Amino acid sequence: MQILPALPWIIKVLGSLAIILIVNSLLKNLTISVVLGTLTLALLSGHSLTTVFSIVSNCLFSVNHLSLMIAVAQIYWLSSQWAKTGMMQELVVLIQSRLSPRASIAILPAVLGFLPVPGGALFSAPLVDSCDREGRIDPTLKSVVNYWFRHVWEFWCPLYPGILLAMEITGLTILQVMLVGLPLSFSAILAGYLFFLREIPGGKLPTQSPTNGFLKQFLLLTSPIIIVIGIQTVLPIFFSGITEFNKYLPISIGIIMAYLFLQILKPLTLATWREIFGQKKIFSLLLLISMIMVYVAFIEAKLPNGTPLVTMISEELSSFGIPITVMAMLIPFVSAITSGLSLGFVGPSFPIIFSMLGPNPSLPQLLSTLVLAYGFGLMGVMLSPVHVCLIVSNEFFEAKLTPTLTRLLKPAFFVILYTIAFHFLISLFPG
Repeated sequence: MQILPALPWIIKVLGSLAIILIVNSLLKNLTISVVLGTLTLALLSGHSLTTVFSIVSNCLFSVNHLSLMIAVAQIYWLSSQWAKTGMMQELVVLIQSRLSPRASIAILPAVLGFLPVPGGALFSAPLVDSCDREGRIDPTLKSVVNYWFRHVWEFWCPLYPGILLAMEITGLTILQVMLVGLPLSFSAILAGYLFFLREIPGGKLPTQSPTNGFLKQFLLLTSPIIIVIGIQTVLPIFFSGITEFNKYLPISIGIIMAYLFLQILKPLTLATWREIFGQKKIFSLLLLISMIMVYVAFIEAKLPNGTPLVTMISEELSSFGIPITVMAMLIPFVSAITSGLSLGFVGPSFPIIFSMLGPNPSLPQLLSTLVLAYGFGLMGVMLSPVHVCLIVSNEFFEAKLTPTLTRLLKPAFFVILYTIAFHFLISLFPG
């Protein structure tokens, strides 16, 4: 039996999203918030207990879901292995020995940005500070540089759980996501240069910089990233059916190869491996992603009358005359700015947005909508006062929140304008 049957379906779905945002702001626990939002949606949809159990179990025990969980865990462990080998610190020394302080202060957090760990800006903050040995750079500027450049790859990099979840919801491949994500990363790098780096003195190259072998060493030290992205990109080209069998198999294979390569290059002891695999944070992350996927399952499920919920939403939006582009901008941005997480806007908002495209959207529709939703969502994350990376970066540099957020407004607005223009450019392509 449906609760509030006269209420429009889009209002019911947005109501469940509001529950997630409100509860998260009160409890500071996104997992519990998503569970309560999902229960709200199930009640408003009128599902019986048997149907609820069926939807939940079919989602959690599906091959795609289990494969996604394995991939996320593998990424987390690879990040830990990479750090434990000491190769990350070697990479820092290499970069600082060859590049100017201005270049190093941006490249160091960008390189560490390939490690998708919560609060990861804390790892790069000391390295950014080491580029200002004379203490001439304003602490607020150092904080925003560290924070901004750490996230420039999050538009496309498959090491980020938010991107994996976006691929799962949209059905797009990593090559398609990279096709539209890389230009957005370029816009973020350009914005960082225009609004941050130009204020930093260029300086001179270190006097003891190595003359030979820089590129070779750089490639070796970044080899885990190269191996994972390379294998994930190449495998589907030569084995076209591999992603149809399991879309996460290429990245899993790539991560296993990176494990083996690093272990041969820089062997870790059994005790260190136990420490890596025994980290408890990964379990809370997997639980959060699982609950988000259950919420997605209820968005995609059929109502008790046999009509898919997404069909009802599409019909209502058509009758209301609300443009999809407006929804694709606002819903992810609001979700992101209140949660401070890419998973916090992808999970709750993407099922709603992409359901509005209808049952068989064209590839340009999917890509242009992804650009708009992810671009606005990630800028909402960057402007969120509850983003852990922003908090730890400010704490390290002793910068205050309001001036930091104020400095982030211009580059975020620049990326948003670029996102809108890029969205309309892609939408011009024939389906």
